[in-house]
Amino acid sequence: MKKNGSFFLSIVDRASLKPAIWDPYSYREKKQTQILGYFASVQALKAAALPPHAFNFAPLEYRHIGRGHVPVFILESSGSGLQSSCHGVGEGALLFGTMRAYLGNVVVTPRAEWIGEQSPFVFAIKSEFVQVVPKDGLVYFWWAYLQTQSFLHSLPIGTGGTRPRLHASSLSQTPIEVPTKDIRERLHAQIEAFAASLWSQYMKTQRLLENTIGL
Repeated sequence: MKKNGSFFLSIVDRASLKPAIWDPYSYREKKQTQILGYFASVQALKAAALPPHAFNFAPLEYRHIGRGHVPVFILESSGSGLQSSCHGVGEGALLFGTMRAYLGNVVVTPRAEWIGEQSPFVFAIKSEFVQVVPKDGLVYFWWAYLQTQSFLHSLPIGTGGTRPRLHASSLSQTPIEVPTKDIRERLHAQIEAFAASLWSQYMKTQRLLENTIGL
C-alpha cells in the first residue's frame, strides 16, 4: 500500500486478518467476531486400528468428564486390556461432545509425560465427540472458550427432538467473539501449566490409592 509517496509492508497473522476497507484505527478493536470455522477446523473422529497402549486406559466416555472448568478428566484403568471398536486421538487433542445432553463436555487429552507414559501416545475414544483443531494451536484457550455460556447459547442445536446431536459442519458455523491473539496466548499458557500440574497430581493420587487400598 502506498501512502505519502512511500511504501510500507504489514505482516498480519491470518486469524487476525479481517477482509475490509483499510482502517488505520482497527488496532484499537479488542475482540474479533467471526465463526468458529475461521479459527479452527472441526473434524469427525475417524476409526483406525489403535496401538495396544491405547487401551492402557478405558476408552474415554462422557461419564469420565467432571463438571466445572478443570482441565483433567478421569482416566479409568482398562483392567484386562479390553479392546473394542473405538476411535483414537493423540496427545493435546481438543474434543467437543456432540450429543445434546452433553454439549459443553470439552476435554484436551494430556501429554504422555504428564501421565507417566511414553510419547507418542494414543487415547481410545468411545462417546460421540468431534475434534477441534485450532489454527493458532492454543488448545487450552479454546478448551475454556468452548465452555462459555455465550458460546454454548449460540450453538445451532434447534429445539425439541429435531436435532439430537450437533454435527461438525454446524459447529464450525457457530458465531464467536474472541480476544486478540496475545490474550489467547497468555490464557493458553496459564491453563496449560495448570493442566500439567493437575495431571501430575492426579496420577500420583491414583497410584497411591492403587498401591494402598486397591482402588
